[in-house]
Amino acid sequence: MKYTKYFGLMTKEQGRLNLSTMQFQRLMNIVHLEGVLFGLHKAKEANKDKQEYHKYDILIFKEELKLAELTGDLTPDLLLKEMAQCSD
Repeated sequence: MKYTKYFGLMTKEQGRLNLSTMQFQRLMNIVHLEGVLFGLHKAKEANKDKQEYHKYDILIFKEELKLAELTGDLTPDLLLKEMAQCSD
């Protein structure tokens, strides 16, 4: 949840982030996907000794692809800078 933690820290330090509606929606989608991935990883670990353990791999992979598409695999600081530039 590196993006969520970074965005939270920046909001705490700087107050409201100055993003356009589109970029704010992007940020919220990133936060949501990280939450989904966190939940999937927890569910996978809860089924560690069962057959269901590996069924989570494809779900996790699909969500990670969505996250990579939204973030461009940029670091959180570079992503936030890009989002701010796109908001101008």
